[in-house]
Amino acid sequence: MHSFIRTARALCAVALIGTAGAAAAAYPDKPIRLIVPYAAGGGTDTAARMIARKLAPLLGQPMVVENKPGGATQIGTAYVAAAAPDGYTLLMGTANLATNSVLYAKLPYDVSRDLAPVVWATDVPVYLLLPAASPWRSLDDLKRAAAQQQGLTFATAGTGSIPHLAGEQFSHQTGIALRHIPYKGSSEAATALVGGQVQMSFDNLPPVYAQVKAGRLRPVAIAADKRNPDLPDVPTLAELGVPLAASSWWGVMAPTGTPKDVIAQLNRQINAVLADPEVRGYFAGLGMQPTGGTPEAFGRHIADETGRWRAVVRQAGVKIEE
Repeated sequence: MHSFIRTARALCAVALIGTAGAAAAAYPDKPIRLIVPYAAGGGTDTAARMIARKLAPLLGQPMVVENKPGGATQIGTAYVAAAAPDGYTLLMGTANLATNSVLYAKLPYDVSRDLAPVVWATDVPVYLLLPAASPWRSLDDLKRAAAQQQGLTFATAGTGSIPHLAGEQFSHQTGIALRHIPYKGSSEAATALVGGQVQMSFDNLPPVYAQVKAGRLRPVAIAADKRNPDLPDVPTLAELGVPLAASSWWGVMAPTGTPKDVIAQLNRQINAVLADPEVRGYFAGLGMQPTGGTPEAFGRHIADETGRWRAVVRQAGVKIEE
């Protein structure tokens, strides 16, 4: 697959020679596709569609969101990695850009070689959640329970997800023995938690917010540097003595070789979208935190996250069935 990407990139480069300057000056002069590597309706898709809706009038061209799910985001990511580097095919990248490279022996792309960061769009902190019926209400309660029984169970939306890795790091830092129970998505994990099949879960807020608002799930702590203003009574893990901050995140990527002025234009306009009060309010209501910043800052974030989760995967012995 890597050779295919290199060949496709070379052919595109030949086709663009001689017209690159004019194309960049006119960019954009046709619709832009934003590829979401998940099915429609999830958090990544929701964020992508809000950004696309606000970005289109700023760029003066339609933004078409296309869903290409599968392979733990590998299908959609590989599609963009092999696309023409002209700014008309973009990726709504996820934290899988960091975790896949440490969980899978082989990938159909290389993030650092085949993709260029445009902008870090949102940060979505992980929460430690208990069912409303749980007799435990605090981290101290969990520690006492762990001293009395072996292997408290925690649910997540799947092996290798950021919430799963956060749970493994939490277990290591607190000394609380945890047994991971993976489910096929946040909805199944939340249902199991509410039903008492597992004792706790780690998850992002957007997919379980309705359960939290309805009082069926109780957030015990947020793995972030500060509290969520919408849930001000939920402490950070750091406040509870656990120096753990963990979040899923999304950001826009382009194929490597995309002209720098095109990336700069996209970065500038998406940052404007992320500063829009309507967008900030919409994201906040879903438990998402708009981020923004330079392409370079996003690139550093991806590299930092890759190194960080590689260490957790090795320490916890996390394995993916391929």
